[in-house]
Amino acid sequence: MNQTIVRINNITKLLLFGTLVVSTGCTKKPEISFSCDRDKVGNYVLKWEVSPQNAADKISIYMSDNDSVFTEPPILVADINDYVASIPAQDSISRNFFQLRVKNTYSGIISNHYFRMDNIQNFRDVGGYYTSSGVQIKWGMIYRSGDFSTLSSKDYQTLNKLGIKTVIDFREEEERAMNPDLFRGENLISLPINSGNRTYIRERVLDGSFYRGDAIVFTQDMYKALIEYSSDKYAEFFDLLCDENNYPIVFHGYLGKDRTGLAAYFLLRALGVPDDTNQDDYLFSNSCISEQQVLGEARFLPERMQEAATVICKADLSYLDYAKTWMINLNGSVDEYMTERLRLTPEKRERLRTLLLYK
Repeated sequence: MNQTIVRINNITKLLLFGTLVVSTGCTKKPEISFSCDRDKVGNYVLKWEVSPQNAADKISIYMSDNDSVFTEPPILVADINDYVASIPAQDSISRNFFQLRVKNTYSGIISNHYFRMDNIQNFRDVGGYYTSSGVQIKWGMIYRSGDFSTLSSKDYQTLNKLGIKTVIDFREEEERAMNPDLFRGENLISLPINSGNRTYIRERVLDGSFYRGDAIVFTQDMYKALIEYSSDKYAEFFDLLCDENNYPIVFHGYLGKDRTGLAAYFLLRALGVPDDTNQDDYLFSNSCISEQQVLGEARFLPERMQEAATVICKADLSYLDYAKTWMINLNGSVDEYMTERLRLTPEKRERLRTLLLYK
């Protein structure tokens, strides 16, 4: 395999999905921060920062198709201040995992959160994040996504390759009937959650009677309804997550940003992921949804009408904050809401951590 190193002089922003710090006595070992993505042809792009940094140090990169087994020798040894490496993939469907080493310090397990699919919106791994106590969520156990109503051959092969066993569909009966999932895994489980009349909204967008302000009010009302009336469905969702026989799992709605976004927020919070990381995951939908693909003919509407369609396609922290406000109104705090309404007892939280966190 040919490896290509790309050197850059300045990294203004990295998506730092993991950090490992090890200290012994008064000697601080390197802190390794990292991120990973796959480019349009499937190659891996690894980025890192090391602190403290010694320009003379080397960084060793290990690759495996198994997140628990990394063997010598490394596939690549780079200068520590190269900051980024491109690792060619054997194909665009198989998945690899990586680990970085500086001297005797190893990073956490590294892979890609986002999967570039042909016809599936917003498909990504919920794994890889770190809890407040520094424990990493397992890769390859639980995914979030838009629906599977249109699949290319490559999309189907990718889902099969990931070994997904259980598909949890948050869409309502009418949505499912109009656009049934073409990938079902071994278990297709329906947990219908009402998110408003999308067909009616689409018609209003297209006829020019639905504006940006209407879209904001519609989305706020939807989040309020999700919190007030859908807690039993989210509770069932967590019951499914507590059964190890259901994994690997994918859960989805239409675009995978609202009903699915709240489910992911609840899950990451239950696992102990810091709120700023959790919010970043919520907003990550905006980088994983093709507005052009979703809007279709709405792209050719006047700008004031396109603005409404854009609001419907975007995740915004104001909506998540709005949902939190209603949780606090109902139960005094977000965590109390999750305990009381979602039946996320301390025992269930511990069960989730046993199943989904690396030891």
